[in-house]
Amino acid sequence: MKRKPPRIFAGAIGNTIKAFIDFRISVHSLAPVTANNYEIYLHSFLCFLCDRGIDTVSKITQAEILQFAGQLNPAKPAARHVALYILKNYAKYLYEKGLVNENYSGKIPLDNYKQQPRLPSTFSKEEIELIVKSIDRGNPKGKRDYAMFLLALRLGLRRSDIASLAFENISWHTNEFAFEQKKTGKSITLPILPEVGNAIIDYLKFGRPVSDESCCFLQVVPPYNKIAPQDIANSLRLYLKRAGIDLRNRKHGPHALRHSFASSLLNEATPLPVISEALGHTTSASTMFYLRIDVSSLKQCALDVPQIPFSFYKQKGGYHE
Repeated sequence: MKRKPPRIFAGAIGNTIKAFIDFRISVHSLAPVTANNYEIYLHSFLCFLCDRGIDTVSKITQAEILQFAGQLNPAKPAARHVALYILKNYAKYLYEKGLVNENYSGKIPLDNYKQQPRLPSTFSKEEIELIVKSIDRGNPKGKRDYAMFLLALRLGLRRSDIASLAFENISWHTNEFAFEQKKTGKSITLPILPEVGNAIIDYLKFGRPVSDESCCFLQVVPPYNKIAPQDIANSLRLYLKRAGIDLRNRKHGPHALRHSFASSLLNEATPLPVISEALGHTTSASTMFYLRIDVSSLKQCALDVPQIPFSFYKQKGGYHE
């Protein structure tokens, strides 16, 4: 796969952009994916300015900002919304730091984009069996991938937490996983199910390269670094193709395995607070997103509407012929 060239923030404007991103990360604790969005859109803005010979922030005018905003693709409203939000905050930062004399943040056009909640994608029980069967557990990669996928399918772990799972997070004495979730920062303790534990032991004994790396799962080629979350996504993509699963009109990343785990709990009539705890959600409100997976289970939550006697309508203020 062809690698994209690194984004370089050169020059005086580039230095202010780097300082702005560092400021947002430190003050607002931006997640890595959000910080990456800041880099993408502000690097695009930097290139836009460079093409016009603008090399200092004092030369940026409202016209340049509006021209850049105007060239954002309207066919991608979500991306445009994020870009405008980031640009607005960058303009505000420049003014508050005294780097420009005018605050252009209020001049940046607003958009009426409203994010629509998307139904989470899941795999059926039959599809999950096909995925698992497509993994060749006779080689180190297969042993590793099988253990990782079970962590998502049986315990609902996110790919970031699977990639970061270290030996210190595994207690064989108490049969528990204990770690701090990368996304939420919330500490969580989960049981080591026999199926999951046996898969991890099989990988550690017969598949994992010799390494001093503290993380459990490693890449299969030298220098045997710990895997990245994207490695898990790439492996899943391979097995989905090998299993011949139809992926049209649905997402199929590792998070779909987590959604499938939530769906299986829902099918077993597991109480919502228990599902929330298993998923590591801070509130049950977050878990309600997953309830939209299974319409049949939602119907079971509906209450019967009692019949209203006709005398109700004859009372004062009610129905009159």
